[in-house]
Amino acid sequence: MRKRLALALVCAGSLAARAEVYRCEDPSGAVRFTSDPRGCAEPIVHEPPGSRWVDAPTAPAPISPPPSEVFPPAPSRAWETLTEAPELPDDAERARGLIASVARHYTRARGPVSEVCTVELWSFVRPEQAERAGAEVAQPHWWGRTAGPELVLAHGVRLVRERGSRNELSADCTALAEAAHARALATLRAGGQAP
Repeated sequence: MRKRLALALVCAGSLAARAEVYRCEDPSGAVRFTSDPRGCAEPIVHEPPGSRWVDAPTAPAPISPPPSEVFPPAPSRAWETLTEAPELPDDAERARGLIASVARHYTRARGPVSEVCTVELWSFVRPEQAERAGAEVAQPHWWGRTAGPELVLAHGVRLVRERGSRNELSADCTALAEAAHARALATLRAGGQAP
């Protein structure tokens, strides 16, 4: 769910940026950007640099769910796992080259402390689309790496009873992400398509 929200925000941002955006400068020299030019003395249509756009494929990306064999097993019996059903992209995500995505959640509880580690696998048509998506969705407490057209992401949450929760990428979560990345690379080298 979180990955869909993150990608939706990225897609929504790119769609909004393609709408008419105006650069306005007030008499004091302050610059602002708006979609409503009525408050501007001299509105100038603003077009962000083309290097910021992910090139859409000439044909729509194929729709195929990714296999989940890339996910590593839980590090020990203390962990429980839940693999989400593969998600097929909507039209906006397909235009960005996304073919499919799938996530596995690893959870464990030890006394008052619970940990959740989510490893996500996003499949793109081309490697450069995976690279761009990785840069756009990067978060301070996330792990992310590409394997050709595949993007592997990991993020974790640590919950402590009566203290609350915080984003935390534990060493175990990082190890799970690195194992998923290694499996994606091995699949790619073997000539198959990872997720």
